[in-house]
Amino acid sequence: MSRHPHCLLPAFVLVVAAVFGAPSVKAQDMARGRELYETLCGDCHYQRVHERDRAKSKVQTLLELRAQVARWSVQTRRSFSAQDLADIVEYLNLSHYHLEQ
Repeated sequence: MSRHPHCLLPAFVLVVAAVFGAPSVKAQDMARGRELYETLCGDCHYQRVHERDRAKSKVQTLLELRAQVARWSVQTRRSFSAQDLADIVEYLNLSHYHLEQ
């Protein structure tokens, strides 16, 4: 079965909508985000990738960080809830990116 990036677009849109429009998402939990990241993302995504030169990074704002986490969750077929995504973003932001809220 052929997999094309455009086939993932509907799922990506749903994830982004859930992350950005979910009023039921509780306060982010950095410790939980770290656990999720290390358990589910760490196999392919080592920590140094977040420490690259800021000028070369695709992530310049918190909104872009959220979009990248949502994008990769779809591409890797991870079934993250909106809360999971918010927690992972919180962890990555506080540990690596330090972007303004």
